[in-house]
Amino acid sequence: MCGVCGVYNFERAAETLYLGIFALQHRGQDNAGMAVWDGREARMHKDRGLVFDIFQPRVLAGLPGTVGIGHTRYPTAGDSSTANAQPHYADTRHGRMVIVSNGDVTNMLEQTRLLRSRGFTPYGANDAEVIVATIAYHYEQTGDAARAVGLMMDEVRGSYSAILLFNGALFVFRDPMGIRPLAMGSLDKPSSAGGPACAETNNRFGEGGLRPAGGWMFASESCAIETMGGTFQREVRPGELVTVSPRGMESAQLREPKRLAHCVFEHIYFSRPDSVIYGESVAQKRFMLGQALAREHPARADLVMPLPDSSNNAALGYSVQAGIPYKLALIRSHYIGRTFIGSTQAIRDFAVRLKFNPDRSLIQGKRLAVVDDSIVRGTTSRKIMGMVRGSGAAEIHLRIASPPITHSCYYGVDTPRRSELIAAAKSVDEIRGFVGVDSLGYLSLEGLKSCFSRPEDYCYACLTGDYPVPPPDFK
Repeated sequence: MCGVCGVYNFERAAETLYLGIFALQHRGQDNAGMAVWDGREARMHKDRGLVFDIFQPRVLAGLPGTVGIGHTRYPTAGDSSTANAQPHYADTRHGRMVIVSNGDVTNMLEQTRLLRSRGFTPYGANDAEVIVATIAYHYEQTGDAARAVGLMMDEVRGSYSAILLFNGALFVFRDPMGIRPLAMGSLDKPSSAGGPACAETNNRFGEGGLRPAGGWMFASESCAIETMGGTFQREVRPGELVTVSPRGMESAQLREPKRLAHCVFEHIYFSRPDSVIYGESVAQKRFMLGQALAREHPARADLVMPLPDSSNNAALGYSVQAGIPYKLALIRSHYIGRTFIGSTQAIRDFAVRLKFNPDRSLIQGKRLAVVDDSIVRGTTSRKIMGMVRGSGAAEIHLRIASPPITHSCYYGVDTPRRSELIAAAKSVDEIRGFVGVDSLGYLSLEGLKSCFSRPEDYCYACLTGDYPVPPPDFK
C-alpha cells in the first residue's frame, strides 16, 4: 500500500507535493520521496521515515520547479531501505523517466527476464522499476511515450496507479482493471494564499504561499487533492492515460477494461474517510457497512465503541441502526501510525500499547459492542480486547464490518503468506476464543456487496480467493 501524488504548473511544486503526500501518510510510513522538474532535469530526494521528518525546509528549497511527483511507501515488495524507496527511474536517449506507483506487479520476475533478454535491465527489483524500465524500453523502440505506456500495459500484469515524469510532462495512468484508486483535480485560478492548506504551508515555509497559476494535480485519494488546495474533478479511468504538458491536458483510453476489479479493502480500511474512492464516499460506505452489520449481528449492549480511527464511521452506523449509544471509549494517540502497516509483528505489538488506551470510566461494568473494520492476523485484536477486558468490561461483543479475510492479496496489500491470516485456519468461534471476546460477528459477503452501487466492479479476492489477475506461481 502506497500513496502517489503529482502536480503540474505550480510555482513551488515541492511544497504542494509536501501537502499531498502528507495527506497520504496513512498509506505508508516507511519511506517517502519526491522528484521535481527544474526545467532541465528531475531533481530527486527520498529517504526512510515520515514526510514531516524527511522534507524539512532546506530539502524542499533544493527541489525547485513547477512540475513534480511524490510518494509515500509501505513496502509490499522489497525492504524499507532507501534503495527501494520511490521515485524510481530509467534512462532513455532523450532523458530520464521518473515514476511513482501504487500497486504490485504479479509477473515481475517474468517481466524482468524479458527486459534482460532485450538488453534493457532494470537497476533494481522493485515493481515500479519494472514498470518504468518497460516503458523506457518501448520508448526507445517507438519514440512515443504514450504508445510506450500502452505497450507496457500489454506486458505488465497486476495493479498500478502511476505517475511518470518525463522532460517536464506528466503521464498519469491506471491498470486496465482499476484495482488501485487514482484521483485528478485542478486549481483553475491563481491564488496568493491557496486556502487553508497553503496557509499552513506559509507558517512552515515562510510567507508568499504556493501561488499556483492554474495547475493540475493527481493523487491516490481525493483528500490529498483538497489538501493541496485543489478541486477534485474525477478519477483517472482504468486503462486511461492522462498527459499534462505545455500543450495542455490530454486524455487517451489506451486499453479498454475487460472487467473492473476495484479493491474493496480501500473502502473497508485503507482510504481516509473524507476521500471519494471509485466514485463513492468512503465515510458513507463505512456508515452503511456498520448499519448492515447491526442488522446481521445485533448485540445486547450498553454502548457501541469503535476501534479508532478507521472503524469510527462503521461503529456510528451500527449505533444508529441498533439504537445503542455511541461512545469513544478507546482513546487513540495520533502520534503513532497505523498498527496494521507496521513492518514487523514486534513493531505492531509495541504500537498497540502506545496507540490505544481504554477509558475505564466508560467501560467498567458495561456490555460493549466493539466495532472494528477487519481482523487480519488477529494479534492486534487480541491485545486490544485484553486491554478493554482489563478495564472492567462486563461483556465484549466484537463486530467486524467486513467478511473474514481468508486469502492473501497480491495487488498491494502486505499479506503475502496465507498462513498469517487467522481466518484462513480458524473458525469464527476459534477466532472468538483467540481474541478473547464473548461473541464475534462478521459482516457477510452479501451484506458487504449490498452497500455498493456497483458491487460487480470490485475485487473480493482476499475474502473469496477469486483472483482477477493470476497471482505469482498461481495454479
